[in-house]
Amino acid sequence: MTWKVEQTMYLPKHFSKEDEADALRIADSNSLATVISVDRENMPFVNHLPLIVEKDELGLKLIGHMSRANPQWRHFANGSDATVIFHGPQAYITPSWYKSGRDVPTWNYAVVHISGRVRLVESHDALVDILRKSTEKFEANNQIPWHFSLPDDLANPELLASAIVGFDLRVEVLKSKFKLSQNRSPADRQAILAGLKAQDDDMSQHLSVLMEEQFFTATSRRSKITQS
Repeated sequence: MTWKVEQTMYLPKHFSKEDEADALRIADSNSLATVISVDRENMPFVNHLPLIVEKDELGLKLIGHMSRANPQWRHFANGSDATVIFHGPQAYITPSWYKSGRDVPTWNYAVVHISGRVRLVESHDALVDILRKSTEKFEANNQIPWHFSLPDDLANPELLASAIVGFDLRVEVLKSKFKLSQNRSPADRQAILAGLKAQDDDMSQHLSVLMEEQFFTATSRRSKITQS
């Protein structure tokens, strides 16, 4: 018997993002994911784990690991599916930014939901490979990157397996929601961009960049269609 996490998300059409590349970019740049599975009694279990997106001959998959003390891996051993959420940039949007000022507050954000069957990684070499890839990805931006190496005790396959569990998730469903004020007028969107850029927090700045990219892409596509 297997247990599934049914993926449900309120997703108005104008906020749905069908461009897989944009969705994967959010996942790749926001690696700490929310991992949701259910146990035998259909009780949800939620963890937060850094995951890496990979592509192979079979398609997309996520790879990662967790502490063996974390009971969630037992769900995966029983053939469970999981839903994973990658959280992109997000920020509060005040109505004072709109030209009219007569509106209500909202929140803009980008999220990616991925669902699929999880497989435990059994071999020592494959587990070490997950650790190496994780280290290389997350150390890449450091001025002096730490080079991957296992402590002597964890180089022993049995000891490493007793400490952590590796896994991969084969992507079966990918849905992304980019709520970026697509339902507002161009003038309001420009005002929101200006408001976000004036904030002094990184998240608002990241969101403003994402909004600019999405609006520019949409405008560019419409222009090409009109000219053809």
